[in-house]
Amino acid sequence: MIQHARTFVALLLVMLLTQPSQAADNLQLVEQQIKAGLLYNFLKYTQWPPDRAPKDGEAIKVCLFGGDPFEGRLQPMAGRTVNEHVIEIRVVSTIADIDNCALLFVRADQKSNWPELQKALAGKSVLTVSDFSGFTMAGGMIEFTRVSNRIGVAINTERITAANLQVEDRLLRLASAARPATSDR
Repeated sequence: MIQHARTFVALLLVMLLTQPSQAADNLQLVEQQIKAGLLYNFLKYTQWPPDRAPKDGEAIKVCLFGGDPFEGRLQPMAGRTVNEHVIEIRVVSTIADIDNCALLFVRADQKSNWPELQKALAGKSVLTVSDFSGFTMAGGMIEFTRVSNRIGVAINTERITAANLQVEDRLLRLASAARPATSDR
């Protein structure tokens, strides 16, 4: 009887200790799926200038700088079309690789590389997105935020305009705060 009680307590402890971990994993899965869906909408509601837009038959390239933080959840988007262009997902790791990107997602762990990336992107029409805190204030265009355990979006309209991009009102309505950066950091 004592042995059964010990086994029961041990199993109960294992369940209690693993459930928060599984809940966190499930929350991360849902968060990444939401972000992947939002990236598709960012593509859908952004217009590139004619000289920078993909030509007929060319793919629109979504680049992930520093690896895939979505753990493959963007792959279903690859091959789909948006604004009559097939979506291509690419993982890039050097500044030289970002030239043909329409959308560049900068992983949060690549925050230290952002100033160098930003310089390389100056004068180019590349929509920049990240989930590191302060991205839009540091000159990025779209930042995934967290508000009351919900995924939010902050948009730096000043940077979008400076890159000769146009975003539809639908995209701006996704944002909790569409605001320009207060400084050029």
